[in-house]
Amino acid sequence: MRFAGLVLGVLGLLVSHSSEAEAGRRACRLWNCGGGYQCFDDCSCAPCGPVCEPAYQDVECTVMVPQTCYETRKIMTTQYTHETRQRAVTYYEQVPRTMTRQVSYTVCDPVVQERTVPYCTMRPVYEDVQVPYSYCEPVYEQRTGVRPVCRHVYEDVPYNYTVMIPRTEWHTATRRICQMQQVTEMRSVCVDRGCWEEQIIGPSCCSNQCNPCGNCCVNTCCRPVTCRVWKPAIVEEQVPVTVCRPVYVDQEYQYCTTAYDPEVRTATRRVCRTVTENQEFCYTVCRMVQRTATRTVRTCRYIQETHSRVEQYTVMVPRVVTREEQYTVYECVPHQQMVDYTVCVPVCVEKEIQVPVCRMVPQTVVRRVPVPCTTCCQPNCACN
Repeated sequence: MRFAGLVLGVLGLLVSHSSEAEAGRRACRLWNCGGGYQCFDDCSCAPCGPVCEPAYQDVECTVMVPQTCYETRKIMTTQYTHETRQRAVTYYEQVPRTMTRQVSYTVCDPVVQERTVPYCTMRPVYEDVQVPYSYCEPVYEQRTGVRPVCRHVYEDVPYNYTVMIPRTEWHTATRRICQMQQVTEMRSVCVDRGCWEEQIIGPSCCSNQCNPCGNCCVNTCCRPVTCRVWKPAIVEEQVPVTVCRPVYVDQEYQYCTTAYDPEVRTATRRVCRTVTENQEFCYTVCRMVQRTATRTVRTCRYIQETHSRVEQYTVMVPRVVTREEQYTVYECVPHQQMVDYTVCVPVCVEKEIQVPVCRMVPQTVVRRVPVPCTTCCQPNCACN
């Protein structure tokens, strides 16, 4: 991409400094002969001769370079100024005023009075009374009884028991075991025995052609373009491989078992028997005997008596009283007052600011460009 951009830039430079035919010939030579190829062209492009050695020359050209500068410009901006103004504000004041009014209320006066009230009283009277009562008196007696008693009797009793006597026995048996045995086998393996080859990609033809202007070019050829290409050759080969194969072999081995022989033995053990016997014993019995007796009890009884007495009690008698009282009434009185307040007033002001401006400035630069090949196949061709 960079090379194509450079070529396009040089083409534009050549077109600006020469005629169209000369520019076409130079562009053709630069395009066809700059890469080292032999080619032919039409009337505006003379054929190139053998491959030229690359040559370069310095060419001055003018390019436009962006440059940023700052300019002073005037703009209109809005600024706010504070301004003090006055306005009338109405406020209300609470003015107290004292007034008099008649108030009637009820008052209760206490009045003491007398009255006769009857009442009853209870007078206690005590008396001695003979009261019979019954009670139980315990009587203890000794008695004899018979009860069964269990007694333990121990005896030695013989008994037979069987024990197992262990003995060891050896046996011979056969078992199969797996052994890994190495075996060499031949396997087919694909191997690439290819090689690198030179192949031609570009045109490789030679011909005698004439251009439309009547100029004939003899032995006009293009240089071929070659590249290295890997040519595969798959070959199947036999390769020895060592593998492990399982082999099963019969093997004798001995193992041990334990057998048991029964044997009867005699032993003696102690046995406990329970014997029931009758045994006499003495015990005490408590018997309750009911008795009757008399006792003196003092009793109290109440006798009701009626009496009278004079009591004083208080009665509240209502009475209406009138009095004067003063109370306060508040009246709202409006007043006017001038109050200062501040407002923001917008003002248009002209202001200078610095603005960045991008401009294209011409600048002369020196670039190194390749010189086209000037070899021609005929003396009258215009290749220079």
